[in-house]
This record gives sequence, C-alpha cells and structure tokens, in this order.
Amino acid sequence: MADVELSVIAPCYNEEGNVDVLVRRALATFASMGIRGELVLIDDGSKDRTWDCISEAMKAHPEVRGVRHVKNRGIEGGWRSGLDHARADVICLIDSDLQNRPEDIQRLWETYKREQVDIVQAVRHPDGLEKHRLLFSRGLNLMLNVTFGTHLKDSKSGFILCRKEVFRSILDHKYRYRYFQSFIGAAAGVRKFTIAEVDTPFEQRHAGQSFLADFPVRVVTRIVWELAKFRVETLTDPRHRRRS
Repeated sequence: MADVELSVIAPCYNEEGNVDVLVRRALATFASMGIRGELVLIDDGSKDRTWDCISEAMKAHPEVRGVRHVKNRGIEGGWRSGLDHARADVICLIDSDLQNRPEDIQRLWETYKREQVDIVQAVRHPDGLEKHRLLFSRGLNLMLNVTFGTHLKDSKSGFILCRKEVFRSILDHKYRYRYFQSFIGAAAGVRKFTIAEVDTPFEQRHAGQSFLADFPVRVVTRIVWELAKFRVETLTDPRHRRRS
C-alpha cells in the first residue's frame, strides 16, 4: 500500500454488529475524499465475534488493519495500540458504534487542512443525544470550561483529527483515568494546542449497547472525582506543558 495519508483508529468492544458497516462507510469516505486512508480496528478483548469480523474485513480490504487485545484494556489502551499501528502521520479517532458518522471524517480533514490547527474536534449535535446524556454532557462541558479556562462546545467529544504525535502527547501527560475520553479537550487546552470545532450529527448506536446505557451514578461520580484529580495534576505537574 502506498504512503498512507490518514489513519482512522476505532477501538471495538463487542461490536460484531457494527464492524462491517463501519468498514464499508469508512472506505467509501476515503474514496470520496480522494486520499490514501487506512482503518485501524482494535478488538479490545471482545467476547463476541468482533475479531472474526475484523479478520474478514482485513482479508477483503488492504486498507483495513486489525489489532487484537486478549484482555480488555479500556479506551485508552485501544487508542495507544491504534497509534502504535497507524502508518499515517495524521490520525482520526472515531467510535466504532457509528454514533459518529464515518462520512464526517471528510469534514474534519478539510477543516484541518484549511485552518492549520493542531486538533479538529467534532461537536455532537444535541438532537442526537438522549435527554439525560445531553444534560450530563452540557454539565460536564461547563465544568471543564470553567475549570480550565477553555471555551469548547463539546470538550468530551472523542471524534477528533490531529497529528499522531499531538495525540500521543495528550495521552502521555496524564496519570490513570477510568474515563479519559471525558478529558481530551481539557488536556489539549492544558497543552495549549489549537483546536477547531466542527458541528456534526450524533446518531443512535447502530447495534449493541453502550457502557453508559443505564447511566449509572457510579460513572458520574467517578468522572467528577477524576475532574478534581485532573485539575490538581495540571497545576502541580511540570510535564503539563506543550511539547515542541
């Protein structure tokens, strides 16, 4: 395969019902964009046929690459494996449940090229969010903006596009967080990376169940606790600076 211009990284956990559709739509998007892209799928210890689906996609499409975790490592572990296997200098993170539309990768790419920023982050349109998730998302976003002096519309969106080393820098600055995806925008702001936001639709999960499906109180409590921890660490750790 010729030099890859964009690596799309999608961690998967029990996503057998989504892999085939994600592959089809992502590859169609690469063709529409007229670029050499690859889709890196990470099976994060799934208990269903996710790896079988990834293996079949790899056989059928040279643009698809697969990584398998025997045990679940969480979203950060999936991202790190994706970074390690991505061949392009520019990467895009996307959820494998199709709530973020693969077609919108093109909009993030075009904004990145046009605006010359460090990171392009998708802003989820509220029409696609369930009421309880919308209220939680807005509340957390307000807390993050107030705490870190940012002005982002959707700081916890994990649908982003940036250079590989930029995202690795964001990951490497931290300690251990159970729900680090909630702090991507804040971490980027602490690092003084420039961010452009793009409004995108947010759709219902194509298949399977989200870990937030029942919206347990423990998730909210843990994220609020980690917000306080994150703030203390950004104030006290000299590593939380932009790296050249």
